[in-house]
Amino acid sequence: MSSEYKLLSQLTGPRDAVLSLAFSAKAKFLAAAGYSGVYIWDLSTSASTPLPHMLFAPQNPKYVITASVWTYFQKTNRHILILGSMRGDILLWDWSEEAKRFNLLYRVHPMNDVQDEILSLDVHEQTVASGRIGRVVASTANRCISVWTLSSSGEFNKIFSTTLGHNLKPKTVRMCKITRDVFVFPLFGGEILRLDYKTGAIKSRKSPGPGRMGSVALNHTADKFVTYTGKNFQLYRLGNLEILKNFTAEAPVVFFPKQVAFGELETIVVGGTDRGCALVYNIETEEVVQRLGYPGGSLVQPVSTFTLPGCHLIAIAGSTQEQPSSVILFEKSIPKALQQTAPPHAGGDLRKVSTSQNISVPNSIHIGFYLPKIVIKWASTIGALVFMFFILYYTMPKYLQLSTGFHHDDRASTLQKDDMKLRGAIEVDSDPSEDAMTWWVQRSNSDSDEKGFVLVE
Repeated sequence: MSSEYKLLSQLTGPRDAVLSLAFSAKAKFLAAAGYSGVYIWDLSTSASTPLPHMLFAPQNPKYVITASVWTYFQKTNRHILILGSMRGDILLWDWSEEAKRFNLLYRVHPMNDVQDEILSLDVHEQTVASGRIGRVVASTANRCISVWTLSSSGEFNKIFSTTLGHNLKPKTVRMCKITRDVFVFPLFGGEILRLDYKTGAIKSRKSPGPGRMGSVALNHTADKFVTYTGKNFQLYRLGNLEILKNFTAEAPVVFFPKQVAFGELETIVVGGTDRGCALVYNIETEEVVQRLGYPGGSLVQPVSTFTLPGCHLIAIAGSTQEQPSSVILFEKSIPKALQQTAPPHAGGDLRKVSTSQNISVPNSIHIGFYLPKIVIKWASTIGALVFMFFILYYTMPKYLQLSTGFHHDDRASTLQKDDMKLRGAIEVDSDPSEDAMTWWVQRSNSDSDEKGFVLVE
């Protein structure tokens, strides 16, 4: 089979620059958001879907959508698209299988009705298992980080909002798929924050990171990230901010950050450019393995990746303002021998035919959250020791008491036999020897406590 991506389809509709691309769970839908609002295609037919009414008003921040992300609830078979606007609105669109259209589910207006552009959106899990709730995080231009819970019934509740220091502009936020904590990657400064997912309190600060981080993709286990630094794409280790790989990019034409994503079980990196194409890098060799062309050239900044059991997908889109844009979808087949294990896509969700499968985290067990196996091993060992202690605590005293009772019974039986022999001798011989009488007296007196009597002449 071919080792390169091939053109699958060209999706049209957007009348202006696209700023965000997002695949839904199972790649059922693909959303493109930007200056002309939102367009969504059903990828099984490549047809656009009916949407809530939204004006085409590129100059009105209310109708310019800057960020998008999907979540899917297995319990209710519910696809929800979460959108962020340049004005600061958070919109939730819900897919109706009966009506075959999207409807407005929820709208969160900007805080204090002050314009506050949504810079980034992310979710804890794109596919939410039955009985669990989803979590959504957003960052804004006014340095605000907010987290909400989202239930399968559509209830959307804020957990917290926190405002960062004046020197931090949270260009990208990513929610750790394991701990649910929030990582904040600022546009400038190089200091990366980790926030508690319940309170928003800062748990750690790491610096110095890249001086500029335009777009950031966090890997599945949250130990590496790739970012656009203004010149190149670079892969870092999150723990100590060590540079692991450097991917040479095309010279930028505009300042707008190029988007970046992991793909193919995190063996490739896909990045946008200002030169009419997207670049596919091999992580191991740091080389460009393929250029994905965009018809008409110009800016191609948004990218998105996804993996299905039988193929890998990459979507790119035009991002030149005041020009119609298309979304180009590329496909790469996966050999049948490699289709047994579907790898996670850039967002970290496992894509299999059965959506009941959960994300697999190495050396962890999923129990509503991911618990390291070493913790379970130690807990099992300690539990076994505690169990053995209680067994011994309650059984040993009874065993000792029973053993002592047996000893006393044997001793009493022996004494009783000796007494019977001596009494027999006295009855047979009316004048027993002085030695025998003396032994009987001494024996009886020494054991008087056990026998309960003494010899009285």
